[in-house]
Amino acid sequence: MTAHVTLVPRASEGAAGWCVEADTADSIVARRNALAALWAARLMHLSAEDAASYAAEVHAADFTSPGSDDVVHKLWYDLNRAGVPATPQAVREALSRCHREALAQVGATD
Repeated sequence: MTAHVTLVPRASEGAAGWCVEADTADSIVARRNALAALWAARLMHLSAEDAASYAAEVHAADFTSPGSDDVVHKLWYDLNRAGVPATPQAVREALSRCHREALAQVGATD
């Protein structure tokens, strides 16, 4: 039996340009960014309310430029500004761990 998928356009893109795979990839990246932000928030000893706001900031930072460098830079800068020593490489490793966790979480919801 073959599954049939009806594509529904994103409001911002119109009918062309939207597909399930792209939406899933966007969800994984958004979840990854939230998990990474919460990781950094714990290291910076932010309150639960501040951590939620910080997760929104990290999510917004991902739209600065293509790829993950904007998120890495934000996390690295904010951690160091808060007195938490971190290297860009350590942040990339944390982001990679968060990406694997996001994949598992999104996969668990299918």
